[in-house]
Amino acid sequence: MPPEPRDASPALSENGPLGPLFAGGPAPGLYLARGPRAMPAWFLSAFVPALAGGGTVFWLDAGNCFDAHGASYSSRRAELDPRRILSRVSLARPFNLFQLETMVLKKLPALWRGEPIVVSDPMPLFYDEDVPAAEARRVLERVRAGMEALPAAWLLLAVEHPAPAGRERWLEDWTRGARARARLRRRGEDSRLEAEV
Repeated sequence: MPPEPRDASPALSENGPLGPLFAGGPAPGLYLARGPRAMPAWFLSAFVPALAGGGTVFWLDAGNCFDAHGASYSSRRAELDPRRILSRVSLARPFNLFQLETMVLKKLPALWRGEPIVVSDPMPLFYDEDVPAAEARRVLERVRAGMEALPAAWLLLAVEHPAPAGRERWLEDWTRGARARARLRRRGEDSRLEAEV
């Protein structure tokens, strides 16, 4: 049986690694984090303290890069049970933009109980050149509307990918009005999330 959802806000609002994105704690709305390919794994590891505190999260792994091994390592390093931590993540993998649309518009509204929702690396689904741009754009708009309709804290993890011609501004269009924006930057041996103005 999955754990009962709990509010992760107290753990996320501390001065931890996610502080630049969640100053004052997450509230309903969209939060954007950008960064390199390693960003979703970094973000999941940084989320471990909130999960250890009893928080739960929905994780839509659109980029197929959910790093359970890295989260387990971070959990063990903090002397936490990795199975307990990972059991607090409800994971789903949309393999195309239509599956993402179904998850956001139908599945999540039926399952959501107040926990944050991470949408990890979704842009390649919308950049798929096998899907005509007009259709991909319509789906993106429906996904955005579905996110706005569900009063969750939506965490969009945007891995940096080159956009095909004609789709260069889609991420900006999608995230216009985000409550906060941050970028994962390399600082020496470490990476750090820094607020964007």
